[in-house]
Amino acid sequence: MLNAQVGNARSTPEERMEAEERNSIAVVPFAIPLLTGPGSISTVIVYAANAQHWYDRFGLVLLGGIIAALCFGALNLAEPIARWVGRTGINIGTRLMGLMLSALAVEFIVNGLKALMPSLK
Repeated sequence: MLNAQVGNARSTPEERMEAEERNSIAVVPFAIPLLTGPGSISTVIVYAANAQHWYDRFGLVLLGGIIAALCFGALNLAEPIARWVGRTGINIGTRLMGLMLSALAVEFIVNGLKALMPSLK
């Protein structure tokens, strides 16, 4: 991801050329956990548990609906945005996401090491 290149593992030049020309129809497993992963689920559970009245829960459901509509709109506009930013913009975005993913991985490792070895704090 940091190099913004497709992996070359077990692919011939013809396969790479065909993959570049063909429309990519794929499910991105990275996006789904970020939208509805454990963090989102636990946040909803905490806010629902703290809701005192029905209108507090209604507000929570309303916010969930607004966020779902925003996500739906953003995912529907993905193709026009991709055309607008072009290949270079997509490569820049891929590199930034790779950098963020690397930073998250390092943070998880450091937090795990701190939990295992309290003397590191």
